[in-house]
Amino acid sequence: MNRPTMFVVTALAATFFCPPGSKALAQQASPSSVTLLCKTSLGGSGFAFVTLSNLTTATIPKGQTLFAMKGNETIKFETAEAIPENGSVTYHASAAAFQEAGDCTGWY
Repeated sequence: MNRPTMFVVTALAATFFCPPGSKALAQQASPSSVTLLCKTSLGGSGFAFVTLSNLTTATIPKGQTLFAMKGNETIKFETAEAIPENGSVTYHASAAAFQEAGDCTGWY
């Protein structure tokens, strides 16, 4: 096969075997990302609450992807509505690292 064909085949294989949101492709905070206050609390058997607070002076738009990391696990959430300045949003999480109350790292 020629090089362009090999590139396309490799890209398709990576998309198939590593879908978005997989732990293998866990996104890390970049220097241009905005930090959010992140707290976890126990929610019940097998899940926890993850609360992300917007401490900025800007509204986080609806549809923005938010990330939370605790230990070596990163999970992502999509905002269902805009989060105003000093507002917060709480999500359910079942990831093992989030199963204890405490601080986590949040960003978008």
